[in-house]
Amino acid sequence: MSMPVVNEHHVAFYNNPPASKFYKRKTVIFQGMIIDEPDVRSDHIKYKIEAQNLIIHDQSKDIHGNVLVKSSLFPSYRYGDEVTVECALTTPQPIEDFKYDKYLANADIYSTCYQGKINLMASGQGNFFKESIYKIKARIVQISSQILPEPQSSFLGGLLWGAKRGLPAEILGNFNRTGVTHIIAVSGYNISIIAVMLSNLFISLGVPKKKSFWLIVLGIIFFVIITGSPASIVRAGIMGIVALMAASIGRAVTMHNTLAIVGVLMLLANPKVLVWDAGFQLSFLATIGLIYFVPVVERYTRWLPVFLGIRESLSTTISAIILTTPLILFQFGRFSFLSPVANLLILPIVPVNMAVGFLAVTLGLIWLPAGQIIGWLSWLCLTYVLKLTEILGNLPWAVLAVPGLSWIFMASGYVAIGYLIFIQSKNHPK
Repeated sequence: MSMPVVNEHHVAFYNNPPASKFYKRKTVIFQGMIIDEPDVRSDHIKYKIEAQNLIIHDQSKDIHGNVLVKSSLFPSYRYGDEVTVECALTTPQPIEDFKYDKYLANADIYSTCYQGKINLMASGQGNFFKESIYKIKARIVQISSQILPEPQSSFLGGLLWGAKRGLPAEILGNFNRTGVTHIIAVSGYNISIIAVMLSNLFISLGVPKKKSFWLIVLGIIFFVIITGSPASIVRAGIMGIVALMAASIGRAVTMHNTLAIVGVLMLLANPKVLVWDAGFQLSFLATIGLIYFVPVVERYTRWLPVFLGIRESLSTTISAIILTTPLILFQFGRFSFLSPVANLLILPIVPVNMAVGFLAVTLGLIWLPAGQIIGWLSWLCLTYVLKLTEILGNLPWAVLAVPGLSWIFMASGYVAIGYLIFIQSKNHPK
């Protein structure tokens, strides 16, 4: 039911046209509105445009559906701009092992347009609240670039609002090899872990449990809003709050119904993510790990100090890693040996990075020199993470490639994990 009906009223009907079908050429002209924040890359920009009508033989035909339009860096356009686009519409295709067509389908995009010729018709036609958020975010990005050099500025953007595209490929590779990409990926995976870690940190510092819970919930909501509230980040925020609730009010004893209801509601909103969205799958599995598997791991981490929540932080990190590893092996064909060590050394500093970076940007918005002074401390914290991932990521045995694993291996892994959870709940009921 979530799949579109592609007929003459849907823009995807006009994908890959034969040369003589419309203009005796392969390009078409359609009108629409930019409905999402432009995706700015180093040499081009991608726009998600909701098509409204198609011009055929000088006549306008009402249509619907979204198109991903790739265009040059200049001139640039913004969310809420109404535009006309002339280009050849194509059907998205997989890129090597990456199911690019399914990735776009999650965002209801079934048409792509490369080197589109865009003309502006009107501005400010989008949602006022959403447009205001994007303007604030653009201002924050500008201040961040003024108080921090690269790549620290882009790294802070990845931590605070998930903007990892400005990071060099080498740094992203280091993050991949050390298994800490989740700290700059906007998903329930990183939000869940960071939320639980902040809760533990606040409690260790003497902040009442109830007050720390609501402070972190407000922080997650603010994070979702400042990113523009796309569906993927809304889902990530929800999963983070669910994991935080589990850590705060009793884990599996009271959380299994809540987790099931949240999962069903998210799938009702977009059922395609169940199969085609690795981010949703990782978020859900990480949350399951934080709810059900932490008691298993805690039996083996009692020797760690409780100071600043170190024991709890490592338990939650290992639990999330274990629950997501079978899927990562199946989907991406790699395993990071250093992931537990890297997460243990890096995750405790992530809340500090976020807090100091947020303070620097906030002060920079008020008075730039003040933001630049705090920016030095932020630079030091950010550089620690970047240098550590560089050192660990360059170790020759940091990551093991395991391509071509069968889904049977993944299923067997989750059967084994489920058995461990069952034994734990039976032998140590709460």
